[in-house]
Amino acid sequence: MSDQIQEYKACWKSAVDAAEKELAQLYSQFIQSDGELFKENLQNQNQLVKRNEVQNEPRPQDNNNNDEEEDQQDQIGHQSNIATSTTKEDFVVNQEIKRELIREVPFKDEILYIYRITYQNGDVYEGELLNDLKDGLGTYYYENGEKYDGLFSEDLIHGYGKYFFIGGHKYEGDWYQGEKFGMGILDFSTGDRYIGEFYKDAFDGDGTFEYKNGDVFKGQWKKGKKNGPGEMRYKDKRVVIGDWIDDELQPF
Repeated sequence: MSDQIQEYKACWKSAVDAAEKELAQLYSQFIQSDGELFKENLQNQNQLVKRNEVQNEPRPQDNNNNDEEEDQQDQIGHQSNIATSTTKEDFVVNQEIKRELIREVPFKDEILYIYRITYQNGDVYEGELLNDLKDGLGTYYYENGEKYDGLFSEDLIHGYGKYFFIGGHKYEGDWYQGEKFGMGILDFSTGDRYIGEFYKDAFDGDGTFEYKNGDVFKGQWKKGKKNGPGEMRYKDKRVVIGDWIDDELQPF
């Protein structure tokens, strides 16, 4: 199985390289901004921070500002929408009621046996087994409509795979014992996208968040929030460079 896993890792690296190339093209458009726009951004930073800190102050009726606020709220809401708690459950507790061998697939010098397992709660697994545990390549169909397609190890989602959420979100990337862990791409049904590192199902490490309205944040994340140095580039070519703590831009 080691050769098969290496092939899937190679495919995943190709997908990540293509995504990074796409981002590089996007950033090059922003870099073309002249120095005057950067100076204007610096003058506006204190005003932006003050606006974030004063919750009850009336806000100007500006469509761009409204879009930014909505996108920030969407990002916060995403954290509760992408938790893959169902994938972390020990599959053993889901009682198996039927198992059948559905096909045999020649692979190099061995034969891969593909099974279909039906569980009491309505979930269905199709894929490889090892010692009666899900291990290797497989697809898990959840009764609620969600689906995982990728690698398993000792009955858990582990390695590279794609997860399709019931809300329309899709994650493609690395997994560790049932959790998003490592490099991944998370596409939201809202049109937002996160590309970067994950730890225990949350944005954590270096990552880029593309908002649906064209804004882009690139920087450090911790437990699903902006934490550390980062750069926010708005669709109107304003640029904010600074440090964030729990999604809040810190004053100079």
